[in-house]
Parts: sequence; C-alpha cells; structure tokens
Amino acid sequence: MYVFALNCAIILALSVLAVIAMLWFRRRVGTDALRRNHEVAGFVYSVVGAIFAVTVALGVDTAHDEYIQAEKVAAAEAIQVANLYQLADWFPQENGKLVKDLLLQYARTVVDKEWQRSVHKGEPASPETEAVFHGLMKAVRELQPTTIQQQTAYTEMVQSVFELREDRYNRLYGKRSELPPLLWFVVILGGFITIGFTMFFSMESTKAHIVLILLVSVLIWSNVMVMSQVHHPFNGISVTPPRALIAWMARI
Repeated sequence: MYVFALNCAIILALSVLAVIAMLWFRRRVGTDALRRNHEVAGFVYSVVGAIFAVTVALGVDTAHDEYIQAEKVAAAEAIQVANLYQLADWFPQENGKLVKDLLLQYARTVVDKEWQRSVHKGEPASPETEAVFHGLMKAVRELQPTTIQQQTAYTEMVQSVFELREDRYNRLYGKRSELPPLLWFVVILGGFITIGFTMFFSMESTKAHIVLILLVSVLIWSNVMVMSQVHHPFNGISVTPPRALIAWMARI
C-alpha cells in the first residue's frame, strides 16, 4: 500500500509540474503564436506519439512476459505439493499423515512467511519454510513401500519432491530478465517529450487545457509505473499473491 501511495504521489507531482510548465510556456510564447503553428505541431505530435506508443508497448510486453513466467513457476510449485499430498494416501496412516502434515505446513509457511520476504532485499528463503522442506524430503526418503502400488507411488513422490525443490528454487532465486537501462531511458524521455509537445497547442479555455495536460500526464506516467511494478512481480505495487497454494489449501 505504501508503494502504491508513493507512486500515485509521484504521478500527481509530475502532472502538476507539467501543468505549471504549460501555463508558463503559454504565457511566455502567447496563445496566438501557438495557434498559428497548430498544423505543423499536430503533424509532429502524431509522429512522436506513435514512436512513444511503440516503445511503451515493447516495455510492457517484456514486463508482462516476466509476470506470466512468475505465475507459472508459482503454479508449478503448488501442483507438486498437491501431487505429493495425494500420493501420500497410498502409505500407512502414520507415515502418510506425517507427509501430509508437512505439506500443509510447507504451504502455510510459504504463504504466511516466505512470500512477503521477496519484497525486501536479502535472503528470500524463510528459515521456517526451509526447515519444513528439508523435513518433508526426509519424511519421503524414509517411507518404506511394501507393495507394488506403494513402490509406484514412492517413485512418483521422489520425482515430485525433486521437482518441488526445483520449482521452489526457481521462485526464490530464478534469474529474471531485466529491462535494458537504455529502454527505460527512452521510455522516460519519450514521456517527457510527449507531454512537452502538448504545450505547443493552445485551447480557448485555459481550464480545459489544464485538464488535458493532467490527463495526458497521468496516463503516460501510469503506464511507466505499471511497467516498473509488473517488471518485478513479487515486489511490485502489491506482492503477487500465491493464488495456487491458497486455492489448494482451501480445498483440503
């Protein structure tokens, strides 16, 4: 919530500065002089707007791909937890119950403790979750299959545990692509230029021109804010909720 409020304050401040710059420019140059150049300014503004739109689209698409990839990794982790929970039914009550309890404990610690750690810099793995995960691996390793069905289930459980570990470490430490600094520079510079070009037009009503500048500025900087937040899906405006694990726990 704090990050969201901070971003909104930045957008509002930039928009107000754009309005102040427009009023200064309007007074300095004069409305009549601005109107005489509407035709040329309009043509150039259409070109600038098209270039800026393409640049923003490229950045948003790149950031969105990363967001989708993060969602897939989190869903894969939940799928392995669900698989292990069902496979545990093939074993005697005391052994299967231990595995199930550890899986539930693992899911709760990921949701309640580990997920929020990704907001802060430093070690993303929660010590509690790490301990539960190692306990789960030990519990699976110590299972003693006595029937063909249990042996088959045990083989699948071992595979699922290793896949769970892989999905977990991908979520915690997986390499995420970074938007090139040059792209950020072009997007931000393009935002200033696009807003700046709106000052080369003059409307009859100063109030209407102020509203126009505010709307254009808010729209542009909101898109830039979305790029910056979706680019980091686990520590953006609000941490991406672990939907898959939450849904699985609700069904248990």
